Amino acid sequence: MIAVQQLKKTLPGPVLRPLRSSYRFIRGIAPGFRTLWQHGRPEVVLYFGASFGDDLMCTAVLRELSRRGVTNVWMMSKYPDLFVGNSDVRRIVPLESWIADGVEFLGAKYHSLHYGDYDKEADRSVPPRQHIIAEMCSRARLQGTVSLRPYLHLQPEEVEKWVSVRGRIAFQSAGLSAKWPMRNKQWFPERFQEVVRRLKPHCEFVQLGGKDEQLLEGALDLRGNTSIRETAAILHNASLFVGTVGFLMHLARAVECPGVIVFGGREAPWQSGYPCNENLYSAVPCAPCWLWNRCDHDRVCLQNISVEMVVRAIERRLNAARGPLAVDEVALLAAE
Repeated sequence: MIAVQQLKKTLPGPVLRPLRSSYRFIRGIAPGFRTLWQHGRPEVVLYFGASFGDDLMCTAVLRELSRRGVTNVWMMSKYPDLFVGNSDVRRIVPLESWIADGVEFLGAKYHSLHYGDYDKEADRSVPPRQHIIAEMCSRARLQGTVSLRPYLHLQPEEVEKWVSVRGRIAFQSAGLSAKWPMRNKQWFPERFQEVVRRLKPHCEFVQLGGKDEQLLEGALDLRGNTSIRETAAILHNASLFVGTVGFLMHLARAVECPGVIVFGGREAPWQSGYPCNENLYSAVPCAPCWLWNRCDHDRVCLQNISVEMVVRAIERRLNAARGPLAVDEVALLAAE
């Protein structure tokens, strides 16, 4: 320590500054070298790091890499439960700066899969040119055809634990428990309640989502009481998921549960939805706007989605044959 202090006093600034920078870099990547010593160097490291839904959609990228023979892939994530049993990823690693600096420095490919910047002043995300999963695959430098769906692998005992909800319709009354809640995604809880009331004579319901989201009278209340994987098992057992655009929409698709999704007009189904679902979209002149909370039109896109439209969509989906769900495939656009 004395020697370091002496260096600070004697070395001029132009010499000391690069030494400090080098020291910080070496200190930052040291944990990476330890990890690489234990587990070897990956071919590819993927990162999104924002929310449950974003990291879940990364499983589509992992699958496409695996199909192309890239098997030694690490995923940086705060949500390792999303990847349990997933053979498309070799290792889940924490969100640490050494991953980006050290691993890329040692020759591995590092891809941030973030698909759209947020303009805080405009309160708006940059609209994607293609489906958001396709955007993420493009950012991983994938080429050719990709499947637009996420994956989550449940164990038989996880499914069996929630067999009691089999055949129920799973609802989420709002998405306000999301990491970044957006008012322009939210339908109206009182309309969801009316949907439940209309279907109550011949359907049973289970409610998922955050504890602070409005309770739907007549539904089995599991708000805030299940883990990610338990929620996935409930959706796997359910006959249908009904809600808005968000994590549970993607989770339902990952476990082969069809859905009725109230899109409104913030984003279009071709940008973030799935063809196996009944996607209720309002093609008003300002849609898709990708605004988060600001709206100059009293959210007319959401106002236009009536209770009757949702009830009819549920009835159509319940009457459809239940089998493997349809999957869209697209040829990738070149990443910028």
